[in-house]
Amino acid sequence: MSATNPAAAARASDGSAAILVSEEDGTRVLTLSRPGRLNALDDVGRARLLAALRHAMADPAVRVVVLTGDGRDFSAGGDLRAMTTDPEIARPRLEVVAEMIRLIAAGPKPVIAAVEGRAYGLGLGLAAASDHLVAASDATFCCPFGRVGLTADGGLHTTLPARVGVGRAKTMLLFGEIVDAGLGAEWGLVDRVCAPGAALAEALTAARRLLRSAPLPMAETKRLLAGSAPGLEEGLRGEAEAQARLVASADFTEGAEAFLAKRRPVFRGR
Repeated sequence: MSATNPAAAARASDGSAAILVSEEDGTRVLTLSRPGRLNALDDVGRARLLAALRHAMADPAVRVVVLTGDGRDFSAGGDLRAMTTDPEIARPRLEVVAEMIRLIAAGPKPVIAAVEGRAYGLGLGLAAASDHLVAASDATFCCPFGRVGLTADGGLHTTLPARVGVGRAKTMLLFGEIVDAGLGAEWGLVDRVCAPGAALAEALTAARRLLRSAPLPMAETKRLLAGSAPGLEEGLRGEAEAQARLVASADFTEGAEAFLAKRRPVFRGR
């Protein structure tokens, strides 16, 4: 795996979270790097992550995005020390968070979260919004917002119930209980549990499996499922519209020809 941008790959000297960027084939790995603060994101760190997500989603060479943390933890969430009590300042900050979650949950490319250690607060929001969540067996998840007088943000009122159901989401959101990876897998929060230290490797293995599929159908699937599962009639209409677009794509022609010829298809995203 190689760094794509030496400046981006260097840890930030200003004390804010850096976003380390590396590549493996068509997979871009974005690593939250502020290990001295459990990879907590202040305003600068959030802006950097948003810029990195935008770039990854727009780059035609990127097929899959992997999101992980530097060191022993994924992310402790937002940096409480950097938060403001001024609502007029808070709203623009929350818009940055909202755009990050939109790109992860509804952007055109699959996002895999590779979680080691703690994924708390906004860290949990980033992981829960991902399409596939890989967690080390000793990873833990928590929504501690109520303990500091806040409600959850980072899309958790939508993504958490979609993963675990409303009742279990309330348990996490209202009680702020710590959920380990085993229970998270039982509830549906975690998609795959692996040995400690192996989350990134497992995520990259999953990414290689995704690379076998054409990118346009994956984008359509994400669009159709963004937020929550649609009602039956809405879902049927959306599927018909998506399929009509896809049958006209060069990738469908390639996929069909490769299937009939019993060879591996070469998809180009068009």
